[in-house]
Amino acid sequence: MPRQKTALHILMHIGRLLQQAIDGELRPQGLHHGQGRVLALLQREGRMTQADLARRAGLRPATVTNMLKPLEGRRLIKRTVDPKSNRALVVSLTGAGRKLVVQVEKAWGTIEAQLARDLAPGDRRTVFAALEGFRDRLGGVAPADEEEE
Repeated sequence: MPRQKTALHILMHIGRLLQQAIDGELRPQGLHHGQGRVLALLQREGRMTQADLARRAGLRPATVTNMLKPLEGRRLIKRTVDPKSNRALVVSLTGAGRKLVVQVEKAWGTIEAQLARDLAPGDRRTVFAALEGFRDRLGGVAPADEEEE
């Protein structure tokens, strides 16, 4: 008996495929999807504590720590002790990190164009509305700088 297709299975499969596509686009820059996301978040929102970065990215603090080590080693980010707490680490982009974010956004644009390639404008709006509805029903929120389509 064939298995029934569900939105859940399709979305999980799309998620894996998107992750692989992003990793493929970012590989020449020596990044993976999570690192690209963290760099873009720092570009958009500016310097923040490592704990805030983990919270804003929806990642575990230990994951962020491990993700930042190679970025710091490549001088794409800088971590300094927060003078307010004298304990927390503040993460900021370096000039090299800001330049690399341009490549991250270009990679995302390439994948976005691939996804939208055969969609008519009306279909694109319908797909976006459905995806935003899924996100909202699962408790997600749109990034503050998300543009209206």
